[in-house]
Amino acid sequence: MSNKQILSISVPERIKGLIFDMDGTLLNSTPIHYKAWLEACRPFGVDFTYAYFITLTGRPVIELSKDLIAAFNMPVEAGELVAAKEQLVEKNLHNVEVIPAVFEVVTAFKGRLPMAVGTGASRQRAMRLLEDSGIIDYFDAVITSDDVEQYKPHPATFLKAAQAINVSPADCLVFEDGHLGIDAANAAGMSVVDVKTYY
Repeated sequence: MSNKQILSISVPERIKGLIFDMDGTLLNSTPIHYKAWLEACRPFGVDFTYAYFITLTGRPVIELSKDLIAAFNMPVEAGELVAAKEQLVEKNLHNVEVIPAVFEVVTAFKGRLPMAVGTGASRQRAMRLLEDSGIIDYFDAVITSDDVEQYKPHPATFLKAAQAINVSPADCLVFEDGHLGIDAANAAGMSVVDVKTYY
């Protein structure tokens, strides 16, 4: 059975391991994060587009907070902005669902290729979302911001994920939606699929 025929996202025959970003790739959680950041920044007169936000995604929440504070010169501590944003996110996490086109790949290759998650989220947040959405058992490893010292666009997250599933970086295919994550996959020497074109 050729997966190129049955899947909307094709996986080349040479690929030996699959690595998935989480927010905006496996799960439709990115819009929730965007709205929360927007609301948290609004008291400082700050507004920004979803397209701009996507250029920052993939980094740990505290790093993204620092990025926004620097970009808009907001008079607030990074931790304080994160606390406001996280409170807003918590109210909407129950709305998170899997992204069909990507989950189709996950289900097709379960038990056939080793699979990992490589996310900029904390381990606590990642495990909660993967468990709540019922997909945690599909993956052989979950690499989070707690597991690396350098974040996307640095390749450390994906390199550690490849190591965890015992697959050479050159034989891995990464699924991503964020610019920083795509850059990280390229820096790791991996093939990459920009999933935004499939939803």
